[in-house]
Parts: sequence; structure tokens; C-alpha cells
Amino acid sequence: MKVGELTFEEFLEARTLWNDTLQRSLDNNVFLTWEWLSNWWKFYGNDRRFLLITVSDGEKMVAAAPLMSSKYKLYGLGLRKIEFIGTPASDYHNFLLTDKEPEYVKMMVEYADSAEPEWDCIELQDVPEDSETTRALKTISGKQFRLKERMQNLCPCILLPNSFEEYLQSVGPNWRRNMRRWEKKLKKNYRIDFKVCNDAEAIADGMKILFDFHQKRWQLKKQPGAFADQNFRDFHLEVAKSFAERGWLTLNFLTLNDEPIAAGYAFNYGQKLFCYLSGFDPQYSEYEVGNLRHIYLIKYCIEKGLKEYDFLRGEESYKSLWNTVKRKNVEVRAIKRRMIPMFYDWVTKNEMFYPLTSMLGKHLLLR
Repeated sequence: MKVGELTFEEFLEARTLWNDTLQRSLDNNVFLTWEWLSNWWKFYGNDRRFLLITVSDGEKMVAAAPLMSSKYKLYGLGLRKIEFIGTPASDYHNFLLTDKEPEYVKMMVEYADSAEPEWDCIELQDVPEDSETTRALKTISGKQFRLKERMQNLCPCILLPNSFEEYLQSVGPNWRRNMRRWEKKLKKNYRIDFKVCNDAEAIADGMKILFDFHQKRWQLKKQPGAFADQNFRDFHLEVAKSFAERGWLTLNFLTLNDEPIAAGYAFNYGQKLFCYLSGFDPQYSEYEVGNLRHIYLIKYCIEKGLKEYDFLRGEESYKSLWNTVKRKNVEVRAIKRRMIPMFYDWVTKNEMFYPLTSMLGKHLLLR
């Protein structure tokens, strides 16, 4: 077995190899695809070191760790992290492991330690608790570090049945009545349609509608919203185009008299739908159009034979109404015994200091 690393230029040339290895891996998800990782690096890789580590058996890649080294400022002082490529935009992170061999993980973590000896913190965020990556990491320790795990995020998910009627019977009767009432109220005055955008030439216009709806919602809350950042818009527009080429994009709209009033940006991958971001026109909020769009999208997924409807990270109250199961993401972290990383570790892991942690986030900036 040989352990090494790929440069970003080599990674760009390894699209087929990477995605083929991902398909054979035990923890496959859309945020590990070449399309997601390569686009993220193009928009956010500046001032970071690409540290994608591989384990090969001859010409065959058997494991990989899509990592990067990032320099942050903590109240003006330097903090160097080894973290997953895609942090914090990706909802799930994993190593690519083609079999249950913890030794591969040990080799890659030790390689990262030696390749970036000046690291202060190894911080592997949002690793699914039930993944092979998490199980393997629990077995790893080194001379200079000890990996510790903590629960980080809950990820509600619907396990989809074979029919929409079966799904409706699984939710509470009040919620079922509310769904029908919202739809009936709208149908009195409008023609309702649900549409999925598959036309490559229409993606840019469709994403702009999503951006605008998402921003309107957050602006009413006096908050900037994710798409206030032009770089974030541009990144997701490129992802949408790349995913559309592979048949992974599910850009969907609820329309009234052919006018979009709610939009969802989701990924169809591995018989799962990953619901990334959404928005709606606030002037129709009394009709619960955001929830209605979910109803139509769930029905669409069941008809397509998908197995899961994943709401991704976050415990927003609306997610619990859809008969979801809650999966856990964990963070695996190692801290060097130095003042700045130990202070960072203490503050960000202590629930008593959430206000301070929030303030700290404003001071923890990429160099």
C-alpha cells in the first residue's frame, strides 16, 4: 500500500478515478463528488493548502481523505487547522474507504500530521455518526495527538415508503388536515403546479429565482441571508450546472398560474434527495407555500423511487412535522497542547459559553 497526496491540478484530471472510487466507497454522498469538491475549491481554496491524501494498491485507489490546511486569525493570533475540503458548506464529510480497514485511516491521518507538522487543530466536522469513517477514527491515536469525538448536528430525514398515500398515513392527522386545507385554499384562487427544472439553459434563471426568494425571507428577519454573498451565489450556480449535467440537480418550484412562488434547491444522488436550500415569496406566506412545496416534492421523490428525503443539518421545528428520523453528525477533533488552540478548544466546546462562542466566530477569520 502506498500513501501520498494529489495536487489540485492532479485532482482535476482524476474526475473518473475519484467518482469511481466514491461509488465503491462505504460512505458515499453527494458532498464527496468530484463536482462538488472541485467547484468548492475554485471558489474558496485561496489561502489554503490542498491536502488530498490517497492510499493506493498499485493503480487502484482504495482510500482517500479530502483534507485541506487553513490558516485562521483568532483575535489577531494565528490558528492553523486541518479540516475537510468543503467546510462549512458541506453537510456531510467522510473519508473514501472502499473496505472496512482502519489501517487506511491511520495511514492518512499520520500522513496529514507529518505533511502539516505546524497544525494547531485537526477539526473534522459533520461526520455521520454511523459512518465507517467515524468507526475507523475511533481507533486512531498518534504520538502528538488524540482524537476526540462530540455530537455536532442533528440531520432529520424521511425514510420514504412505496406510495404517497402510505406516507400521508404516517404523519399526524392534524398535519394531514392542514396540508389539505392549505392546498384547497390556494386552489380557490389559483392554478397550482409543481415543476422541476431540467433545462440546462434555464438553470441560471431558476437559480436567480431561488436566490431572490431565499433573500426575501431572511431580509424580513433583518438578517443578510446566505445568498447575500456573491461568491456563494456563484459557487452554487456552478454546482447547479455541474450537477444538472450528471442528472443530480432537482431545482424545483411551486407555481401559481405559472408564476413561481416557492423554490427548492436539492440534489438527487444515490436514491436520496438532499434538500440544500429553499425560499418563497413572503406575500404568500399565509398559504404555507413553503410546506406545500415540500408536500409536492416528497410525492415527486416517491414516484421516482427514491428511498430518503434528507433535510440535512439543523433542528428547525418544521422538520419534525414530516415524520422524520434524526441522524447525528459528529465532530472529531485533536488539539495541540499550546495556548491558542487550547483556548479555542475550550471556548468552542463549552455549552456555557455559547454567547462567547458566537462572538468568537466573528474574530475567527480566514487569513
